[in-house]
Amino acid sequence: MTTPRTSDAHSFSHGEHTVHFELIKSDRRTLGLSVRRDGSVVARAPRRAREADVVKWVAGHAEWILRRQRDAAERRLRTPPRRFVDGETHLYLGREYRLTIERGEGGGVRLQEGTLRVTLGGDASPDRVEELVDAWYLCQARRRLRERLDACWTSFPAGGRPRPALRVKRMRSRWGSMSPKGSMSLKLDLVRAPQECIDYVIVHELCHLVHPNHGREFWTLVERLVPDWRHCRRRLKSLPA
Repeated sequence: MTTPRTSDAHSFSHGEHTVHFELIKSDRRTLGLSVRRDGSVVARAPRRAREADVVKWVAGHAEWILRRQRDAAERRLRTPPRRFVDGETHLYLGREYRLTIERGEGGGVRLQEGTLRVTLGGDASPDRVEELVDAWYLCQARRRLRERLDACWTSFPAGGRPRPALRVKRMRSRWGSMSPKGSMSLKLDLVRAPQECIDYVIVHELCHLVHPNHGREFWTLVERLVPDWRHCRRRLKSLPA
């Protein structure tokens, strides 16, 4: 499979709205459409698809796009920006922990008695707290997501395929991806989700080792391995942005 290619941005008018979207062409057989958490729109199409035909197809989904964009905007309003101050709540493995900031030697973060406890020996500014919390999340994500990949891999029908390498990184919108060479990338923020949702994302990406696109056979395999995948997907969409 060759690397997907992103074309120039496109747009169309729908009533009083102008809808902009990004078009990504790749070696897929069907058209796909998604609205990211920030409200941006992505259309995916086969490499040989005529762009005029894709624009017409996307325009036919205008009401769906606008509804999803409104939902995304409402979620952002309900989720104020993190300030990294004492008493703020943060998610980890689907559970809320209250941020507690205290003075002490050195600097570190730990879970203790239902709190996310940050210890600082010097600068206690929100920027410094954010730096320590981000480093803690990265460490936990690398450990926990690798553990879940190991667990999911044991029951995955690999058919002799090698276990994929794992990269944990900051991703703009997608929870995970599988490269044509079989390398899995998972979004760092996935460690904030419940374990069942983490497992669903991992299994979803593993299924792309067998079926590269999102055709009927792909979803049949996903449902066989994660029967409640729709519930997991809804929970992921409800997580704070």
